[in-house]
Amino acid sequence: MSNLQRVFRSIRNGHKYILPLTTVPVNKSQRIIRHYCKNPPQHESKLPTPVVNEQEEHQYEENVKNHILQCALEYVPKTGWSVESLSAGAEAAGYPGITHGLFPNGGGDLVHYFNVKCNESLVEQMKNWPKEDLKEHKVPTKFIENAIITRLSMIEPYKSTWPKAMAIQALPNNVPNCLATLLSLVDDICYHSGDRSVDFNWYIRRVGLAGIYKATELFYLTDKSANHNATRSFVSSRIRDAQLIQTALNLNPVSAAPQTLTAAFVTAKNILGINTLK
Repeated sequence: MSNLQRVFRSIRNGHKYILPLTTVPVNKSQRIIRHYCKNPPQHESKLPTPVVNEQEEHQYEENVKNHILQCALEYVPKTGWSVESLSAGAEAAGYPGITHGLFPNGGGDLVHYFNVKCNESLVEQMKNWPKEDLKEHKVPTKFIENAIITRLSMIEPYKSTWPKAMAIQALPNNVPNCLATLLSLVDDICYHSGDRSVDFNWYIRRVGLAGIYKATELFYLTDKSANHNATRSFVSSRIRDAQLIQTALNLNPVSAAPQTLTAAFVTAKNILGINTLK
């Protein structure tokens, strides 16, 4: 157990007790109290030692981390996705700046937290979107387009620092979290857009959508058009291209399968930046 974990465990176990009015503490080091009443007991008693459930302790530590990460986001526009932001977030949350040591991946943990929160927010929004265009055998282009644009708009407050965040996500120790949040994002979009496929197309759609999202993310960072209209047009074009590919697969799925698997593998590597890692 690290020193930081010991500190937070001691904070977590810091229970306070209200003693009876007929008792007063005498020896704090041994936690012994003496009773002063008409019929005093014949022995000295000790205060009960609080028993902390391990699950509660873990949840408490997670709550502390999330609080620090949430506060740290306020400092990202100034100090980026860095240990400095984590340290400032810890102090803003009421903890010592050194508490940033709770995050072994540094800025990577902060980026991951941001992505998870954004994905959760998008899911809550998609649940309330109209479903009129989600019909069987029809690609809900508008729904998917809106989902991608909505998710990218959450980056807007941190747009100037996001290229650094993308570089952090491509580091080997951050790749698993990056992949997990990306796949979670595209799976949520596909599910809420009405995709209930259980065949080979399940993989094709999600890998394809992941590629569209990452390509649009790069385009979005350079888009200076009003209301990001250029980004929306870019998304529409990529979705149309994906529809053409899907149509080709449906016409000749057997012959296209090997090429598709190879393309999907290369796309996945490009998404994670693995092709550029040494």
